[in-house]
Amino acid sequence: MLPAVLAAAIVVGLAAGIVLAHGGTNSSVVKGHPAVLAQGGFRSVGWGTYGKATVARDAAGRVALRFSSNFLTQRSPELYVYLVRYRGKQRTLWKEVAPLKRAWGAQRYELAAATPDLTGASVAIYCDKCNKINGLAQLERPGRRVA
Repeated sequence: MLPAVLAAAIVVGLAAGIVLAHGGTNSSVVKGHPAVLAQGGFRSVGWGTYGKATVARDAAGRVALRFSSNFLTQRSPELYVYLVRYRGKQRTLWKEVAPLKRAWGAQRYELAAATPDLTGASVAIYCDKCNKINGLAQLERPGRRVA
């Protein structure tokens, strides 16, 4: 009886260790090789916004949203990064990623493993104070190389 209980405790301990090593069940770890999953250039909507947004998976399986070093938008005290999707004028996705770290330069934001499908999605720089989108980057899957 004692060996069976001990074996069960070891299995449960190993399973818990694996979950914790990967950052828990809500981490941004996703299986697959390092790759660019989607990317797009910012276009100005409410204020001048420039640069490129890239969603990529690293070698450890973490998925992150990155802004290029030439990213620039209008400074404002309440800027946020959102994943958005519209069908016509109807918003079908509006998911806050994080407050914008700064209005310029390279930045990185971890995305949760539960991040929705990015097909047809855009990255929005949203000003909460003025209730306007500064700029949008329409995300597209990178072109596949023909071998």
